[in-house]
Amino acid sequence: ATQPTHRERGRRLAFVPEWLRLLMRNRMSAFGIVLLTTIVLVTIFAPLLTSQDPANPRSLPGQSPSWENPMGTTDQGYSVYVQVIHGGRISLMVALVATTIAMTIAIVLGLLAAYKGGLVDDVINLFANIFIVITGLPLLIVIASFLDQTGPWVMALIIGFTTWAIETRVLRGQALSLCNRDFILAARASGESTPRIVFRELLPNMLSRIAAGFAFVFINAVFFEAALEFLGFADVNKVSWGTTLYWATVNSTLLQGQWWHFVFPGLAISLTLLSIVFINYGTDELADPRLRLKDKRRGVLR
Repeated sequence: ATQPTHRERGRRLAFVPEWLRLLMRNRMSAFGIVLLTTIVLVTIFAPLLTSQDPANPRSLPGQSPSWENPMGTTDQGYSVYVQVIHGGRISLMVALVATTIAMTIAIVLGLLAAYKGGLVDDVINLFANIFIVITGLPLLIVIASFLDQTGPWVMALIIGFTTWAIETRVLRGQALSLCNRDFILAARASGESTPRIVFRELLPNMLSRIAAGFAFVFINAVFFEAALEFLGFADVNKVSWGTTLYWATVNSTLLQGQWWHFVFPGLAISLTLLSIVFINYGTDELADPRLRLKDKRRGVLR
């Protein structure tokens, strides 16, 4: 069989987005992408991986991991394996929606504060400082305790509207360093509108920081979602990683030696967070051509 030519390889890579090619070039971020993709695909195709309903017990209670039940069963006879692969849907969905909300707020307010300055900057900084001073998890617990229903969508909104402040300050600081650049001054002199300058000039030059911020907020969102459910401030009748840990605590599985009830959902959360951390190693190359040039030179030297 003949080896593919450079032109054929280029055609194949043309169908892959540039940002994905840059991330896959870094070994750590490539590992993170593969790991996260595997976790997401497992949760999406969970009904194809098992015929059991995660809300219906169909096995003997308190069984240790076996071929029939790879992750054991709970005290009520629920399969931990089924709950973990199905529960990832809610956990990842809540984290993704919350992160999207938080980063949208952070991008808009951070860039607007840096570009406009003056009173606008002072007001945005004031609100950001208030949310930064108040510790995240206690604030979420207080808000959730006052709500009658805290389903997945409500939790996503709560987390999203309370985790934007840190990234707002970070993006504001980076945007301030760009506001006096020639291309921004030229856009101002040409009479461009504020939204166009903010989103067409500033935003594309901050992609690596935004990607890193998205990863940071996503990690916090996964943790906060699991923590609120673990503490019972959510609908514990919904199957997710956090509610699986909640029922493991309620059933005192640690005292009974049923380690599998909390180890496997905890491992799913840990692997998800680990994958995001590894992906973050390659985000700097998205907007820094110098790092891409270094990688090419290393490849030539090798």
